[in-house]
Amino acid sequence: MAAAIRPASRPIACGNTVGIFFTHSIPHSPPHKSMYPVLIGEGIWALPSYFTMLMLGFFVGTLLMRREAIRVGFDPVKTVDLCFALVIASIAGARLAHILFDGFFMDYVWLCIDPNELAEHLPSGKACTESAQCLAAQNKGYNIGANCIDGYCIPERDCLRPLMFWAGGLTYYGGFILAVATAWFLAHRWKWSFLKLCDMAAPIIALGLAFGRMGCFLAGCCFGKVTDVPWAIRFPQYSDAWKRHRDLYHDALVAQHDEIGEWLSLPVHPTQLYELFGSLAIFAFLWFTRKHTSFSGQKIAILLIAYGILRFIIEFWRDDDRGGVLLSTSQWISIPLCIIGVVLIIVGVRKKPTEAPKQNC
Repeated sequence: MAAAIRPASRPIACGNTVGIFFTHSIPHSPPHKSMYPVLIGEGIWALPSYFTMLMLGFFVGTLLMRREAIRVGFDPVKTVDLCFALVIASIAGARLAHILFDGFFMDYVWLCIDPNELAEHLPSGKACTESAQCLAAQNKGYNIGANCIDGYCIPERDCLRPLMFWAGGLTYYGGFILAVATAWFLAHRWKWSFLKLCDMAAPIIALGLAFGRMGCFLAGCCFGKVTDVPWAIRFPQYSDAWKRHRDLYHDALVAQHDEIGEWLSLPVHPTQLYELFGSLAIFAFLWFTRKHTSFSGQKIAILLIAYGILRFIIEFWRDDDRGGVLLSTSQWISIPLCIIGVVLIIVGVRKKPTEAPKQNC
């Protein structure tokens, strides 16, 4: 069998199910219990932690949006409709961005055309002897095929995998862009003030970001750089952090194993928790000040600036593949977000406060 075994080139992003695994000489040991990439289920029907937290965030967000719609004067029924539309738009945009821009486009192509091109050994680096070994690795959250053929784990042919968003593979900014476009379209159609709608949603968006980062923490993605700070954390064997340290700091990883007797990543900044707590702080400020707005666009402007700064700073501590030139892709995106927020504030303070939005039934 002519299977293509490719060298390590990129880590696997939050929730991805089609990825690259590589052979290495470090032996296998039982996984650590501090990471839960899969909550329930098996194989491709497993329920990933990352996606579960996103859906939980959408559910809580919808309840809060309906409550706020009644308070500010928007139609609560249409607001719930808007939330469902935003769920669909967010998932579609995030999934499309993942397929096109996360570096896995050809993996989806090969999965449909020739799955043999995605053949991999077991995560331990050993050849498989039965499909149960491949499936067991897949059930632990590893991106690997479930069928053992000639010592390799190979996925089944699946041309519909790009549509299986619940199995993982979502990119935040793609979902954000399509969700904003959808919200603008519906607000324009219903003759709602788009900025007032954004102000109402601003604290809830921050809360949703916190849910998403909790999902990242459970999945073990979006990890930070190696550090010796007291609150540093270690991720289990075969996590994204562990694989990166295996490739870059092999000797240090072996020395740590000799000391603690377990294969774990080196201690890293818990950047997922940094952003989680930062997002919760933004949510708390926006939520408890939501009734005190001087002009339309004030709350969404604060969110854009605060989250843009938060994300820009945290990116310096991130150690997964960030992309971009000079700055990471997320940092380049954070800059215009902050600029838009500043412009909204400058324009807003020059105008008189607007009236409360009228209900459109």
